[in-house]
Amino acid sequence: MREAVDWKTKYRELEAEYEKLLAENKVLKDTIENLRERVEELKKQERPVVSQAPSTVVEEAAAPITTIEELRDTLKRLVTKIAMILQAEKCVIKLYDKETGELVAQPPAFGMSDEEVKVYRTRATQGVSGEAFMSGQPIVINDALSDPRTSKEFVGLLGIRNSLTIPLIVERRDEDGRVVDKIRVGVLKVFNKRYGGNFTDEDVRLGLVLARSAASVIAQARLYLEALEEKRQLEATLESMLVGVLAVNNKGRITVLNQVAAQLLGTPSENGVGTDYKETVKDEKVRDLIRRTLENGEEIVEELVFNVGTSERYFQAQTAPIRGDNNEMIGQVTILSDVTELKRLDQMKTDFVSHVSHELRTPLTSIKGFVATLLADTEGYYDLETRREFLQIIDQECDRLTRLINDLLNLSRIEAGRALELILKPVNVAEIARKIVEIQKNYTSKHQFIVEVKGSVPTIVADEDKVDQILTNLVGNAVKYSPDGGEVRITIEEEPETGGVLIAVKDQGIGIPKDVIPRLFQRFTRVEGRRVVGTGLGLYLTRHLIEAHGGKIWVESEEGKGSTFYFILPPAPPPKEE
Repeated sequence: MREAVDWKTKYRELEAEYEKLLAENKVLKDTIENLRERVEELKKQERPVVSQAPSTVVEEAAAPITTIEELRDTLKRLVTKIAMILQAEKCVIKLYDKETGELVAQPPAFGMSDEEVKVYRTRATQGVSGEAFMSGQPIVINDALSDPRTSKEFVGLLGIRNSLTIPLIVERRDEDGRVVDKIRVGVLKVFNKRYGGNFTDEDVRLGLVLARSAASVIAQARLYLEALEEKRQLEATLESMLVGVLAVNNKGRITVLNQVAAQLLGTPSENGVGTDYKETVKDEKVRDLIRRTLENGEEIVEELVFNVGTSERYFQAQTAPIRGDNNEMIGQVTILSDVTELKRLDQMKTDFVSHVSHELRTPLTSIKGFVATLLADTEGYYDLETRREFLQIIDQECDRLTRLINDLLNLSRIEAGRALELILKPVNVAEIARKIVEIQKNYTSKHQFIVEVKGSVPTIVADEDKVDQILTNLVGNAVKYSPDGGEVRITIEEEPETGGVLIAVKDQGIGIPKDVIPRLFQRFTRVEGRRVVGTGLGLYLTRHLIEAHGGKIWVESEEGKGSTFYFILPPAPPPKEE
C-alpha cells in the first residue's frame, strides 16, 4: 500500500510540473511571437530610412575637406553610416598603394580596432578584395570560412562570417557630363550581416551607391592632400635654401618671403607675406630692383652689400618677371644669392696667379743672371770654385722650379678627380727627415734644426718622393713662418693604434689665427697681413699627399707662440678600390 501511495504522489507532482511547463512554454511562445512582430515592424520602418540613407552619404561627399582632421572625421562618419545602412558589424575602406601594389585598410574603420586595421592589407591581384578591385564588380561571400577565395588568416583574425566587397571607382566627366575615364582607387568592405542574415541584391545596389559617394570623398581628399603636400614641400624647400627668395604680385603685395630674405631685409617672414613691399622692404636698392621689374618686366642682375651680423656680405640680386598661362606678367621674383665666398675665391685665384708668377720669376731671374754671368766671362775671370758655386745655385733654383711645377701638376690631378699615383717601397722616415734638414740648412742661418726619433720607429711602405715632398713643405713652412729664427723640431715615433708613424714638425714662429685654422688645408689659403711669399697650395697638396697614403694631418697653433703640424702615415696605403 505504501508503494502505491508513493507512486500516486509522484504522479501528481509530475502532472503539476507538466502543467507549469505548458504555461511557461505558452508565455515563451507569446514572447517570441511578439518579438517577431516587432522585428517585422522595425524592418518596415527601416525600409524608407534605408532607401533615403544614401542621400545623406552623398551630402557627406559634397562637403569640402580642408584639413587632415576633417578627412578623418568624414571617413569615420562615412564608414559608420555605411555599416548602419547595410546592417553590417564591420566596415572598412581599402585604398590602392601604387608603391607596394597592395590594397591597404585605412583608419578609421567601423567595428575594427586600430591594430586590426593596421595589419589588414592584401595584394591588389589576390583574394576577394583583389578580384573586386581588378574586375570592377561587387562580390558577395555568404560563407567566408568555406569559400576558397577568402584569406583564412583574416577570416579568423576579424571573425568574418560573410562579406560584401565593392570596388571604389572615381569617374572623370567632360563638360557635357559624359564619363571619359574611370580610375579604381580601392574597395569598400563590409562584414557580418546583422540578424544572422546574408548580404542581398538590395545590399549590393545600396553598396554601389554608397561606394560612389565614398570614392568621391576620397578623390576630393586626395587632390586636396596632394596640393597640401606640394605646398608643404615647396615651403620647406624655400626655407631650406641658402638664397633669399622674395616674390611680389602685380599689386605690390609680397606673396613669398623665405627666412633668408626676411633676415636680410630685417622683416620676420611670418609678418611679411601679404604686406606692401614698399613698406616691408627697407633696402632702397632692393625696392628699386622690384619696381623696375614690375614696371618694365625686365630681368636685372646687380651686386649688393648687406650687413650680416658683424661683417659685410656680398649678394647677387637677380630679379625676373613671373608670367601666367597667357604669358601675362602677374608679378616678379627676386633671388638674393650670397656670393661672398665666390668673390673671396676669385680674389684668391687672382692672388694665386700673381704669387705663382712671382715664384716662377724669382728662380728664373736667378738662373738667367748666373748663366749670363758665366757666358760673359770669356777671359776666365771667375775661378773654378766660383763657377761651381754659380752652378750649384742654378741647380738649386732648377729644383725649386721643378717642385713648383710638380705642385701645379698635382693640383690639376686633384681638381680633375684623378688619384695621385704612388710608387711604393719601404721608406725610413727618419732618414728622409735628416736629409731635408741638411738641405734646409743651406737656406737659413737663423734656425736650429733638430730631428728627434723616439723609440723604435718602423719602416713603412710609401712613396718616398711624396714623403720627401710632405716633409719639405712642412719644414719649409716652419722656416718661412718663423722669420726671426728659432728652433725647428721634427719628432718621429711609432703610432700605436695603426702601427704606422706619427711625425710632428714644430716651430717657434708667428703662429696661426684661430679663424684661419679650419680652412688652413684648403687651396689658395694664405694668412692675411703676413709678408710671406707663397702660392697658398703647399698645405692643400700636403693634405692630399698624406690622405693618398691613408693618413691624416692636423695642426695646433697659437698666435705669437708657434705652430706644430702633426701627421700620421700608416704601415702601408689602403688597397685601391676597383
